[in-house]
Amino acid sequence: MIKIFYMNHFAKIQFLLTFLLLLMHWNGNGAGVRITAHDESRSAEFRAVWIATINNIDWPSKPNLTVAEQKAEFLALLDKFQKFNLNVVILQVRAASDAFYQSKTEPWSLFLTGKQGRPPKPFYDPLAWAIEMCHQRGMELHAWFNPFRVRNLGFYQLDPNSFASKHPQYVREFDKKYFLDPGFPEVIRHVVKVIAEVAHNYEIDAVILDDYFYPYPVTGKKFGDEKSFARYGKEYYPKRLKDWRRENINSFVSALHDTLYRINPKLKFGISPFGIWRNKSVDPQGSSGLKGISSYDDLYADVRKWLKNGWVDYVIPQLYWEKGNHFGDFTSLVQWWSENSYGKPLYIGQALYKSTAEKNGWKSQNELTDQINFLRTKTNVKGFAFYSASNMSEMSTHQAKTLLDYHLNSSVPIHENTHFAPSQAIVAAVVPEESDSLRMARTDAIARADILQSIDFNPISIRQEWNSIGGAITFVKHSNGSRSLSWQVESIPSAEWFALVSFKKTGEGRYRQTVEAIDKQALFTFSSQQWEELKDRELVLLRRNVQTRADKFSGFFQLKRKKVKMVDHLFRRS
Repeated sequence: MIKIFYMNHFAKIQFLLTFLLLLMHWNGNGAGVRITAHDESRSAEFRAVWIATINNIDWPSKPNLTVAEQKAEFLALLDKFQKFNLNVVILQVRAASDAFYQSKTEPWSLFLTGKQGRPPKPFYDPLAWAIEMCHQRGMELHAWFNPFRVRNLGFYQLDPNSFASKHPQYVREFDKKYFLDPGFPEVIRHVVKVIAEVAHNYEIDAVILDDYFYPYPVTGKKFGDEKSFARYGKEYYPKRLKDWRRENINSFVSALHDTLYRINPKLKFGISPFGIWRNKSVDPQGSSGLKGISSYDDLYADVRKWLKNGWVDYVIPQLYWEKGNHFGDFTSLVQWWSENSYGKPLYIGQALYKSTAEKNGWKSQNELTDQINFLRTKTNVKGFAFYSASNMSEMSTHQAKTLLDYHLNSSVPIHENTHFAPSQAIVAAVVPEESDSLRMARTDAIARADILQSIDFNPISIRQEWNSIGGAITFVKHSNGSRSLSWQVESIPSAEWFALVSFKKTGEGRYRQTVEAIDKQALFTFSSQQWEELKDRELVLLRRNVQTRADKFSGFFQLKRKKVKMVDHLFRRS
């Protein structure tokens, strides 16, 4: 034992400080200690909180408060968020086909003014004001939309000028609630238009959708989309209803992504899906756990595909379970999403509401903070989001102190997840010292990315004068089973690129566009499998001058055995 008694005063102090630091280090790694200090080496962290307006869950506390009361409540929430160093506010601006903002397409929300369609009095724009308040405090505001819900539980009169009132043929009643039917192209176009209006008119930092696409299943109840399925699901009718529903949501998400990108390439588009994509018991690529509801099979939301295809800029899976839950173990689901986020920023949704209510499995007051500790060990996880705002005031003294002192004890910048075009990212990576061959490869990559990002046409809106390119299209089958498609045209300068664009018919008047190949020569080679996938689709060849950005298109054609079939106006305007 060291004899402290014989040390001088300065040495005693130095020894005690060293001993204290060693003791703190030992405790911080001890098995019985649950809390750890925030790692200051993390340069950024996404720390979000949801503000739900549906049924006045979080804000406003009830309908038809005065404007002064609404603003006071919102500022009180921001004060609480700022105290805990949160940096992202996810505000529900369209809870049920309504608006918390001035809109030409949607009525004012019942949850704001007490009657759907009634504006605030005295007038103010809640979203514009909320954005300003958040930005003043260095917080982002992500606008949260529920795409297809019309009316939640409880009866109230819909505004006569609302989309649902004007077009009742697109509305379905399910479990005493009203929903728009995503099987109608008119519904998809309307919802995209609604969200585009906000993206165009407001300085929001992101658009985010939650887990509600098709409604959650209820035993013994049917959604009632037989009419839209019979009319628009010809490729899937009558036995592949689920595949058709999934394709409807795929088309919606893809169209929304492209629309938002055209409005503002830097605007982020996020999805917060149900925490289980698929169960491993039905799909080896799914996550482990007892079979239960899944996003893919029950809500028809193939989030993994959206991430893989680049239709989503970030994802916040709702992992509202505790560690060890038989259906959704928190740690194993975090690992699954880490392995299936396809390079997109991954943030984890946490059940603050369960933590404060001490639900079964959440009896430990340290469950939430233990989860944060675990998330910070995963390099692919860039932050978290608490559901929801009103529960911030319901934490116990211990929970609040632990969260504030050890996990959110300092402010950090928001994780950089801005949506940039691939061409921009590639240009930024060019360095002056690179070789000629590398520079040429980068130039080619920029051209390819430019074509991919700027192809912006739909067969519904193609103008006839665009089908102006001539030349014979030849199609040859080779001995190895592959096929080649060539386009015999005049001599083309090096600035010309070619793309083969295919349109898959998903219903009368509806097509899904994909770019099958891009090359500097009008010669494309396909395997037998690729040919099988392409032979029944309508194809268009695009010629792009990468210097002038002038485009020319061929007419529509199809691959039929060894011949090429020209197609005249297979699309219809709708």
